[in-house]
Amino acid sequence: MDIGATAGAGGLPARQRGLTILGFLLVAAVVVIFAMVGFRVVPSYVEYFSVKRALEDTMRSGSADPNNPAPFRAELARRLQTSYVEDVKAADAILQRSGSQVVAEMAWERRLHMFGNMYILLEFEATAAR
Repeated sequence: MDIGATAGAGGLPARQRGLTILGFLLVAAVVVIFAMVGFRVVPSYVEYFSVKRALEDTMRSGSADPNNPAPFRAELARRLQTSYVEDVKAADAILQRSGSQVVAEMAWERRLHMFGNMYILLEFEATAAR
């Protein structure tokens, strides 16, 4: 069999397809950037969902009274501690009466350093009502 038999139309060699080294480096750089951001942001969102769950569970327990927030904050602090939440404190919770409902809300922000003078700012707000 002749080697020229695998040639493309007109006797020219078949054109190869693939990813060049420059294309590979660009794709790798984009993947690394997204991975860096993801590894930095995911723990903050895990903490947010832990705070939200603790706030909702504390509201369901029945200790939420806007006139006497001390028992509510004590139970919320216990739930935050068992959920390994360290940066959000129960003292930051605000209890309000909204019509016939009691609403508890917490708001905080997280500033994540990436490199140099580049940061990611995340703002969180958790609300629960009963």
